[in-house]
Amino acid sequence: MRHTLGQQGDWVVDPCELAPRLGVDADYLKRMERQGHVDARIKIDDDSGTGQTRVTVRLLNRGWKGTFHGGGALIYEEMW
Repeated sequence: MRHTLGQQGDWVVDPCELAPRLGVDADYLKRMERQGHVDARIKIDDDSGTGQTRVTVRLLNRGWKGTFHGGGALIYEEMW
């Protein structure tokens, strides 16, 4: 899994890769996002100088958190 810079300067994680980590399919995840049931937060760790980014996604009663290094590759993740 990687994250990339989107057209509007936002960070993008592919929903087809994220959905299974949340225990749902990509269409369901997209539908819940459109309905406002997905909370996504991004924190760039500028303080440590590592360039790491933390992405947290919450969907109803489940969630996923991933840490990406400066090049965009996933280096750690947890699900609940």
